[in-house]
Amino acid sequence: MRGVSSTNSQLDEGYSEETRSQSDSDMMYTAVEDSSPDARVKEVTGLLSALSPEERRQIMMNCIKALDNSDKEEIKKYIEQLTHFDPATYLPAELFLQIFAYLSPKDLLNASTISRDWRHRAFDERLWKSCFAREGWVLDKDATSAFEKMAERKGRKIAEGILRTGTSSFVASAVPALERGESRKRSRGEAFNEGQASRAAGGLELDGAAEADVERQSSKESQDIEIENMEGVETAPAPATGRTARPASSEASSSVTANHNHEDVLHASFDSSTQADALFSPTSLVDFKLRPTVEQVSNNHSTPKLSWPYMYKQRRRLETNWEKGQYKMFQLPHPEHPEEGHAECVYTIQHTARHLVSGSRDRTIRIWDLQTYRLKGQPLRGHAASVLCLQFDERPEQDIIVSGGSDSSVIVWKFSTGAIVKKLVNAHGESVLNLRFDDRYIVTCSKDKTIKIWSRHALARDSELIPHKVIADFADPITAPRGGLGREIEAFTHLSTIGGHGGHHAAVNAVMIHDNTIVSASGDRTVKAWDLITGELKRSYVGHTKGIACVQFDGRRVVSGSSDNTVRIFDAFEQAEVACLTGHSNLVRTVQARFGDLGTTTNEELHAEARDVSRNFHRALSEGMTLAPASRRGIRNAGSARPDKQTSVNTRVPPGGGGTRWAKIVSGSYDETVIVWKRDAGGDWTPKLHLHQDMLLRTLRRRHLPATALPQPPNAGNLNAQGGGAGAQQNLQVAQHALVTAQHHLTQVTTLLQPLAQPGAGGLQHGQQLQNAVNAQGQLAQIHAVLQQQPAQNANGNATNINTNTTTTTHHHIHALNHTPAANAAAQQAIQHAQQAQAAAAGGQVHGGGGGHRDSYRIFKLQFDARRIVCCSQNKAIVGWDFANGDTELERIGDWSLQTA
Repeated sequence: MRGVSSTNSQLDEGYSEETRSQSDSDMMYTAVEDSSPDARVKEVTGLLSALSPEERRQIMMNCIKALDNSDKEEIKKYIEQLTHFDPATYLPAELFLQIFAYLSPKDLLNASTISRDWRHRAFDERLWKSCFAREGWVLDKDATSAFEKMAERKGRKIAEGILRTGTSSFVASAVPALERGESRKRSRGEAFNEGQASRAAGGLELDGAAEADVERQSSKESQDIEIENMEGVETAPAPATGRTARPASSEASSSVTANHNHEDVLHASFDSSTQADALFSPTSLVDFKLRPTVEQVSNNHSTPKLSWPYMYKQRRRLETNWEKGQYKMFQLPHPEHPEEGHAECVYTIQHTARHLVSGSRDRTIRIWDLQTYRLKGQPLRGHAASVLCLQFDERPEQDIIVSGGSDSSVIVWKFSTGAIVKKLVNAHGESVLNLRFDDRYIVTCSKDKTIKIWSRHALARDSELIPHKVIADFADPITAPRGGLGREIEAFTHLSTIGGHGGHHAAVNAVMIHDNTIVSASGDRTVKAWDLITGELKRSYVGHTKGIACVQFDGRRVVSGSSDNTVRIFDAFEQAEVACLTGHSNLVRTVQARFGDLGTTTNEELHAEARDVSRNFHRALSEGMTLAPASRRGIRNAGSARPDKQTSVNTRVPPGGGGTRWAKIVSGSYDETVIVWKRDAGGDWTPKLHLHQDMLLRTLRRRHLPATALPQPPNAGNLNAQGGGAGAQQNLQVAQHALVTAQHHLTQVTTLLQPLAQPGAGGLQHGQQLQNAVNAQGQLAQIHAVLQQQPAQNANGNATNINTNTTTTTHHHIHALNHTPAANAAAQQAIQHAQQAQAAAAGGQVHGGGGGHRDSYRIFKLQFDARRIVCCSQNKAIVGWDFANGDTELERIGDWSLQTA
C-alpha cells in the first residue's frame, strides 16, 4: 500500500464535490433503452398524449412514412375497422340472408354496389328466387329442367346460343378468344358463361387495378339502380381475381358466395348491347360440372341450373313491354299459307306456350304450332254444326281435347292424334255454349239453361267423387246400370245436372270450375256459385243490368262481362261488387283476369286490407262525408280505396279485388276492341292498351309477303295511342296505315316494271296494269287532300296533321307495261288499300274487299298468358299480340312462365 499515491488511495465515501450531473435527455434515453418493449410503448404513448392533436397527427404521419408497404396495409385495415362496421364481415351468412330477404329487388341492387362482400351476398340465388315468387310469377319446372338437361348434354355455349338467338349459331360466330380461353382453369366463383362468353358478347374483363377502380367507382356512382334496366343483374362477373373463395362447408355458405364477382364489371358494362348475362349458376371447378344450387346436395351428378337473377330480369323486361305497349302482331293462318285457315269465323280458342287449338263455324277444330304459325296435321272433323267451345291439355299424360257445339254434342278427342275418344251425342237439349274440365270432371253448360257434370275417368261405384245426390244411381250395376255394367263407372259418364228449380232462367253462357265450386253466368243477369258435390246453390252475384256473357273465378274473386258493356269484379265470399270497369261500347263477350296473388298473399292478409278500407269509410262518415245517391246506372267504383268512392264495405277482398302490381285484366268486346286493364296509382282499373285486330288483318291480306314486310306505324293496332276519341281519330290512324300499305304496293309496281322500261323491253302495251297504277296514284292524291284537312289529336292533346306524302311512281317506269301478273296484283292491292285509306279518312272504315263489304271483327274469345294475347272474332283469322316483341330471351321466359290466377 506504500507504493500507491495518496490521491489514488482516496476512499469514495459516497460524497462528491462535483457540481455537474448527467443530462435529462441522456437519463430518459437510458431509461427507455433499458426498459422492456411494452414499457417503451407505454412511455411514448404517454408522451404523445400530452401533445396537441395536430402534433400527434404530424408525428403519426412521419412514423407511417417510414414503414414498409406491408405495414402500411395492416395499418389501413386497422383504421378501417375502427371507422367502419361492415355487417357482412361479422354476421353469419344465414343471418345476413334473412335480413336481405326483406329487401325489394331494387334495394338488393343498391346494396350490391356497397362492396364486394355485399355484392356476392346480394346475388344469392335464393334471394332472387324469392323475389321472383313474391312478384306472383311461377315457372314451369318441367320446361326449365328440360332446358338445363339440354345444356348439360349439348354444352353451355350451345345452350346460351339457343336461349339468346333461338339457334345454335352463337357458337359458330364466337370470337377466337372464346376457343383460346377454353384451356384455362376456371375459378370456383366464376359464373357458367362469364369471362369467355362475355368477351364474345362484348363484355369487359378487368385486371386487378381496374377492379379496384371499379369497386371505388361503384361506391360513388348512383345508389338507385333502375330495375327496368337491371344493370346489376345483367353484367357479367370478371375472371378470378386471386381472392380465395370461402369454402362451401355448408349449403348457406356455398350459395352466398355464388356470385361474388358480379360487382367487378358493374359499371364497365352499362352498354345495352352487352349480352353477357349470367345465365347459369356458377361452376364448381375444372370438369365444368356446375355446382349444385340450393335444392341439390350431391356434387356427383349435378346439372346446370338457370340463374334466378337472370330469370327475374328477363321476366321483368317482359312485363315492361306490357306496360309500354311494345309487341308484334301475328295471325293464324300464316299469311303465306291462307289455305290452312278456317273457312268461316272462329268462335273459340285456347293456347299454351307451344300450341293453339281453335273451333269454328266451319265445324272443324284445328291445332296450330305457335312457333311457326302453321297448322299441325289435318282439321278435326266430327261436329255436325258450329264448334262453340273447347278446352285441351297437351301433356302426354292427359292428351285430350274436349269440344262442344251447336249440334248439342260434346266430343272428346286425343290431342296427339286427333282421334275421337268419345262422342256424347245430345249431351244437352240445345247448343253447348261453354265447357271446362279439371283432372276429375268435365262441366258443360247450354242454351237449355242447365249445367251438367261428367266424369273424366273411370270411377269406382263408391268413389267420393260421385255427387251425393246421385250416389244411389250408381251404387249397383245391376239395379242401377248407369255408367255401364262393370264394377267401375265408365269414363265420360254423365253424373249429375244442375238446373231446374233455383237454377238459371235463361241460357247459361259460361261456366268455371274451381275445386268443388262451379260458377256459372247466364243471360238472366246473374252469376251463381254451386257446390259440385251436393249440387246446392251457394251464392248469387247480382249487379249487371243485362245478360252476362263470360265469367272467371279463382276462389277469391268473380270477374264477369256483360251486355251492359261493363266488366265487374265481385267478392266471391261476400257477393259484393268491388269494382266496375267501363270502357267498352258494346257487349263484353270474353274476359280473363290474372291477379297473381294466390301464392303471395293469404286470405287473412287480403281481408285485413279490406278491413282497413272499411274503417276508413266509417271514419269518413263520422266526420261528415256525404254518400252519393245509390244507382246501378251511375258511376261505379273502378277499384279505388277512397272512402267517397266506396260502393261496398265489410268485404273479404279490398276494392278492385287486390292483386300484385302485375295484375291485369284483358277483355274483348263486340265493339271490336281488346282492352288491357291495369291498376293506376289511385287503385282504379283503367284501360292501359286498346288493341284492334283490324290493323293487321287488312295489312296481311296478300300473299308472298311476310308480316314484317311492311313498315307499320307505331302502336299499330293500339288505339290507346290516339288519345281519347275512338271515332275520327281511329279513322285517321286506319287511313294513315292503309296509305302506307298502298304506297308500298306502288313501290312494288315500280320495282316489278322497271326492267320493262328499258330499251328493247318489247314495246309499249297500255293494259289493265297501267290503269290500275294510275288509278292508285289518283286516289292517293285525293287522300292527301282529305287528310290534310283533318288534324288528329295526339296523346298530349296537341293537333298533329298526319303525314300523307305519297311516293309517286314515275311514269317512265309505269307506262312501259307488259302483261306482268305480279305487277298487276301489286297494283290491284295498292288500289284496294288506297280505297280503304280514302274511306277511313272520310270517316267510314271499309274493312275488306270491294263492293263496300264490311268485315266484322266482333271479339268472340280471347286468352292471354305471360307473353301473348290471342283472340278470335267474326273474322275467320286468329290474331295475336306477342309482347316478347321479337326478343328470343323474352320469348323463352314467356314460354316458361305458368299462369296464376
